[in-house]
Amino acid sequence: MAISEQRLKKTIKEAMETCRNETDNPDSSLEKIAGAIAKAVIDELNAAVVTGTCPPNGGPLTAGKII
Repeated sequence: MAISEQRLKKTIKEAMETCRNETDNPDSSLEKIAGAIAKAVIDELNAAVVTGTCPPNGGPLTAGKII
């Protein structure tokens, strides 16, 4: 699956909306939002597809591309 800016944006907005009205513990809200954003970014990176060319002798990837 390719990286999706829209999917990442939606996930971040959902996390912020969840904590928007919390008034009893702002530090807890901050932790929840930070955790949700970190998870969303990691999920997108894990969903990324990396393509490129490796030489036949097992050298490093060249012409790499993340989609």
